[in-house]
Amino acid sequence: MSRHISFHEVKGALALEGCPICRLTAEVVERYLDFMLWERVTDPDLRREVRQARGFCHEHAWALVRAGASLGIAILLQDVLQELCTALQDSTAQQTGHARRSRRGIRGLGGSRPAEDVVNALSSQLEPQGEQRCPACVQRQTMEDIYLDVLLDNLVGKDNLAAIYQASDGLCLPHFRRAVRRAHSQEILEALLQAQLAIWQRLVQQLGEVIRKNDYRFQDEPWGEEAGAWLTAIATLVGPQPRRGTK
Repeated sequence: MSRHISFHEVKGALALEGCPICRLTAEVVERYLDFMLWERVTDPDLRREVRQARGFCHEHAWALVRAGASLGIAILLQDVLQELCTALQDSTAQQTGHARRSRRGIRGLGGSRPAEDVVNALSSQLEPQGEQRCPACVQRQTMEDIYLDVLLDNLVGKDNLAAIYQASDGLCLPHFRRAVRRAHSQEILEALLQAQLAIWQRLVQQLGEVIRKNDYRFQDEPWGEEAGAWLTAIATLVGPQPRRGTK
Protein backbone atom coordinates (compact mmCIF):
# COMPACT_ATOMS: atom_id res chain seq x y z
CA MET A 1 0.00 0.00 0.00
CA SER A 2 1.42 3.43 -0.95
CA ARG A 3 2.00 6.11 1.66
CA HIS A 4 -0.22 8.43 -0.40
CA ILE A 5 -3.21 6.13 -0.01
CA SER A 6 -2.41 5.52 3.66
CA PHE A 7 -2.26 9.27 4.30
CA HIS A 8 -5.79 9.78 3.01
CA GLU A 9 -7.02 6.78 4.97
CA VAL A 10 -5.52 8.17 8.18
CA LYS A 11 -6.86 11.65 7.49
CA GLY A 12 -10.34 10.26 6.84
CA ALA A 13 -10.27 8.10 9.97
CA LEU A 14 -9.36 11.12 12.12
CA ALA A 15 -12.72 12.66 11.22
CA LEU A 16 -14.56 9.63 12.64
CA GLU A 17 -15.24 8.47 16.17
CA GLY A 18 -12.59 6.61 18.13
CA CYS A 19 -8.92 5.77 17.65
CA PRO A 20 -8.08 6.05 13.93
CA ILE A 21 -5.53 3.24 14.07
CA CYS A 22 -8.00 0.86 15.72
CA ARG A 23 -10.57 1.68 13.06
CA LEU A 24 -8.20 1.30 10.11
CA THR A 25 -6.57 -1.91 11.27
CA ALA A 26 -9.96 -3.46 12.06
CA GLU A 27 -10.98 -2.78 8.47
CA VAL A 28 -7.69 -4.23 7.21
CA VAL A 29 -8.14 -7.42 9.24
CA GLU A 30 -11.72 -7.77 8.04
CA ARG A 31 -10.60 -7.54 4.42
CA TYR A 32 -7.72 -9.92 5.11
CA LEU A 33 -10.01 -12.55 6.64
CA ASP A 34 -12.46 -12.22 3.75
CA PHE A 35 -9.69 -12.64 1.18
CA MET A 36 -8.21 -15.55 3.08
CA LEU A 37 -11.53 -17.41 3.33
CA TRP A 38 -12.66 -16.85 -0.25
CA GLU A 39 -9.38 -16.82 -2.17
CA ARG A 40 -6.53 -18.45 -0.20
CA VAL A 41 -7.73 -21.53 1.65
CA THR A 42 -5.98 -23.77 -0.89
CA ASP A 43 -2.75 -21.75 -0.76
CA PRO A 44 -0.10 -24.11 0.70
CA ASP A 45 1.89 -21.21 2.19
CA LEU A 46 -1.12 -19.86 4.08
CA ARG A 47 -2.10 -23.31 5.30
CA ARG A 48 1.44 -23.90 6.56
CA GLU A 49 1.34 -20.57 8.41
CA VAL A 50 -1.98 -21.43 10.03
CA ARG A 51 -0.74 -24.90 11.05
CA GLN A 52 2.46 -23.49 12.53
CA ALA A 53 0.49 -20.82 14.40
CA ARG A 54 -1.80 -23.55 15.74
CA GLY A 55 -4.76 -21.70 14.27
CA PHE A 56 -5.80 -18.17 15.16
CA CYS A 57 -5.99 -16.15 18.34
CA HIS A 58 -9.33 -16.08 20.17
CA GLU A 59 -10.37 -12.75 18.66
CA HIS A 60 -9.60 -13.61 15.06
CA ALA A 61 -10.81 -17.21 15.22
CA TRP A 62 -14.30 -16.00 16.09
CA ALA A 63 -14.00 -13.16 13.59
CA LEU A 64 -13.83 -15.82 10.87
CA VAL A 65 -17.45 -16.79 11.52
CA ARG A 66 -19.65 -15.39 8.77
CA ALA A 67 -22.21 -16.58 6.25
CA GLY A 68 -20.72 -19.01 3.75
CA ALA A 69 -17.42 -19.42 5.60
CA SER A 70 -17.90 -22.99 6.82
CA LEU A 71 -15.88 -24.64 4.01
CA GLY A 72 -12.89 -22.33 4.33
CA ILE A 73 -12.83 -22.66 8.11
CA ALA A 74 -13.16 -26.44 7.87
CA ILE A 75 -10.20 -26.68 5.46
CA LEU A 76 -7.90 -24.46 7.51
CA LEU A 77 -8.74 -25.85 10.94
CA GLN A 78 -8.76 -29.49 9.85
CA ASP A 79 -5.09 -28.97 8.98
CA VAL A 80 -4.39 -27.64 12.46
CA LEU A 81 -6.26 -30.40 14.25
CA GLN A 82 -4.63 -33.14 12.17
CA GLU A 83 -1.22 -31.79 13.16
CA LEU A 84 -2.25 -31.68 16.81
CA CYS A 85 -3.49 -35.27 16.57
CA THR A 86 -0.10 -36.31 15.22
CA ALA A 87 1.59 -34.58 18.16
CA LEU A 88 -0.64 -36.44 20.62
CA GLN A 89 -0.05 -39.79 18.91
CA ASP A 90 3.72 -39.27 18.99
CA SER A 91 3.56 -38.26 22.64
CA THR A 92 1.46 -41.28 23.54
CA ALA A 93 3.96 -43.59 21.85
CA GLN A 94 6.87 -41.91 23.64
CA GLN A 95 5.10 -42.07 26.99
CA THR A 96 4.32 -45.76 26.55
CA GLY A 97 7.93 -46.48 25.68
CA HIS A 98 9.13 -44.56 28.71
CA ALA A 99 6.77 -46.46 31.02
CA ARG A 100 8.02 -49.77 29.71
CA ARG A 101 11.64 -48.75 30.24
CA SER A 102 11.22 -47.21 33.67
CA ARG A 103 9.26 -50.02 35.40
CA ARG A 104 8.97 -47.78 38.43
CA GLY A 105 5.77 -49.36 39.66
CA ILE A 106 2.70 -47.52 40.82
CA ARG A 107 2.85 -44.24 42.67
CA GLY A 108 -0.53 -43.41 44.07
CA LEU A 109 -3.74 -43.77 42.16
CA GLY A 110 -2.36 -42.21 39.00
CA GLY A 111 0.49 -44.64 38.54
CA SER A 112 3.99 -43.45 37.66
CA ARG A 113 4.55 -39.79 36.92
CA PRO A 114 4.73 -38.70 33.26
CA ALA A 115 8.24 -38.36 31.89
CA GLU A 116 9.18 -34.69 32.13
CA ASP A 117 10.97 -34.64 28.80
CA VAL A 118 7.94 -36.14 27.06
CA VAL A 119 5.59 -33.62 28.68
CA ASN A 120 7.88 -30.74 27.72
CA ALA A 121 8.14 -31.96 24.14
CA LEU A 122 4.35 -32.29 23.86
CA SER A 123 3.77 -28.86 25.39
CA SER A 124 6.18 -27.40 22.85
CA GLN A 125 4.31 -29.08 19.99
CA LEU A 126 1.01 -27.64 21.17
CA GLU A 127 2.37 -24.09 21.10
CA PRO A 128 2.80 -21.95 17.94
CA GLN A 129 5.92 -23.13 16.13
CA GLY A 130 8.98 -20.96 15.73
CA GLU A 131 8.18 -17.27 15.35
CA GLN A 132 4.77 -17.93 13.80
CA ARG A 133 1.77 -16.12 15.31
CA CYS A 134 -1.88 -15.78 14.39
CA PRO A 135 -1.72 -14.67 10.72
CA ALA A 136 -4.40 -12.04 11.24
CA CYS A 137 -2.45 -10.58 14.18
CA VAL A 138 0.65 -10.38 12.00
CA GLN A 139 -1.31 -8.55 9.31
CA ARG A 140 -2.78 -6.16 11.84
CA GLN A 141 0.58 -5.29 13.37
CA THR A 142 2.13 -4.70 9.95
CA MET A 143 -0.60 -2.22 9.06
CA GLU A 144 -0.54 -0.63 12.51
CA ASP A 145 3.12 0.23 11.97
CA ILE A 146 2.39 1.72 8.53
CA TYR A 147 -0.55 3.83 9.71
CA LEU A 148 1.28 5.02 12.83
CA ASP A 149 4.31 6.08 10.79
CA VAL A 150 2.09 7.92 8.29
CA LEU A 151 0.34 9.76 11.12
CA LEU A 152 3.59 10.67 12.86
CA ASP A 153 5.32 11.77 9.64
CA ASN A 154 2.45 14.15 8.94
CA LEU A 155 2.10 15.79 12.35
CA VAL A 156 4.66 18.42 11.37
CA GLY A 157 5.58 20.26 8.19
CA LYS A 158 3.42 21.76 5.47
CA ASP A 159 -0.27 20.82 5.46
CA ASN A 160 0.22 18.73 8.59
CA LEU A 161 -2.49 16.80 10.41
CA ALA A 162 -1.83 18.22 13.88
CA ALA A 163 -4.99 20.34 14.07
CA ILE A 164 -7.16 17.55 12.64
CA TYR A 165 -5.60 15.11 15.07
CA GLN A 166 -6.16 17.39 18.05
CA ALA A 167 -9.84 17.78 17.11
CA SER A 168 -10.27 13.99 16.91
CA ASP A 169 -10.65 11.38 19.66
CA GLY A 170 -6.91 10.73 19.31
CA LEU A 171 -5.14 7.43 19.71
CA CYS A 172 -6.20 4.85 22.26
CA LEU A 173 -3.62 4.35 25.01
CA PRO A 174 -2.12 1.13 23.52
CA HIS A 175 -1.57 2.81 20.15
CA PHE A 176 -0.36 6.02 21.77
CA ARG A 177 2.33 4.05 23.63
CA ARG A 178 3.47 2.56 20.32
CA ALA A 179 3.38 5.97 18.64
CA VAL A 180 5.61 7.46 21.34
CA ARG A 181 8.19 4.71 20.75
CA ARG A 182 8.03 5.17 16.96
CA ALA A 183 8.45 8.96 16.92
CA HIS A 184 11.79 9.48 15.16
CA SER A 185 12.36 13.16 15.95
CA GLN A 186 11.90 15.48 18.90
CA GLU A 187 9.69 17.76 16.80
CA ILE A 188 7.30 14.91 15.96
CA LEU A 189 7.22 13.68 19.54
CA GLU A 190 6.42 17.16 20.87
CA ALA A 191 3.61 17.59 18.32
CA LEU A 192 2.19 14.20 19.27
CA LEU A 193 2.33 14.88 23.01
CA GLN A 194 0.81 18.35 22.67
CA ALA A 195 -2.11 17.11 20.59
CA GLN A 196 -2.78 14.05 22.74
CA LEU A 197 -2.65 16.12 25.93
CA ALA A 198 -5.30 18.47 24.56
CA ILE A 199 -7.49 15.48 23.62
CA TRP A 200 -7.21 13.86 27.04
CA GLN A 201 -7.78 17.15 28.85
CA ARG A 202 -10.96 17.64 26.84
CA LEU A 203 -12.13 14.15 27.80
CA VAL A 204 -11.33 14.79 31.46
CA GLN A 205 -13.54 17.89 31.34
CA GLN A 206 -16.35 15.92 29.70
CA LEU A 207 -16.13 13.23 32.35
CA GLY A 208 -16.32 15.98 34.95
CA GLU A 209 -19.59 17.09 33.37
CA VAL A 210 -20.91 13.51 33.49
CA ILE A 211 -20.12 13.41 37.20
CA ARG A 212 -21.62 16.87 37.83
CA LYS A 213 -24.85 16.20 35.92
CA ASN A 214 -25.42 13.01 37.87
CA ASP A 215 -25.72 15.21 40.96
CA TYR A 216 -29.41 15.69 41.76
CA ARG A 217 -28.90 19.47 41.84
CA PHE A 218 -27.99 19.56 38.16
CA GLN A 219 -29.86 16.53 36.78
CA ASP A 220 -32.33 18.69 34.86
CA GLU A 221 -29.60 20.27 32.74
CA PRO A 222 -29.57 19.08 29.13
CA TRP A 223 -26.81 16.70 28.03
CA GLY A 224 -24.38 17.60 25.30
CA GLU A 225 -21.37 15.87 23.75
CA GLU A 226 -20.28 14.74 27.20
CA ALA A 227 -23.12 12.21 27.38
CA GLY A 228 -21.02 9.44 25.83
CA ALA A 229 -17.74 10.45 27.47
CA TRP A 230 -17.77 7.49 29.84
CA LEU A 231 -17.79 5.10 26.86
CA THR A 232 -15.16 7.17 25.10
CA ALA A 233 -12.97 6.90 28.21
CA ILE A 234 -13.12 3.09 28.10
CA ALA A 235 -12.24 3.03 24.40
CA THR A 236 -9.45 5.55 25.00
CA LEU A 237 -7.75 3.38 27.58
CA VAL A 238 -8.19 -0.09 26.05
CA GLY A 239 -9.41 0.29 22.46
CA PRO A 240 -12.87 -0.18 20.92
CA GLN A 241 -15.48 -2.65 22.10
CA PRO A 242 -15.13 -6.03 20.35
CA ARG A 243 -17.75 -6.81 17.77
CA ARG A 244 -20.37 -9.28 18.95
CA GLY A 245 -22.32 -11.81 16.96
CA THR A 246 -21.81 -12.99 13.41
CA LYS A 247 -22.43 -11.50 10.02
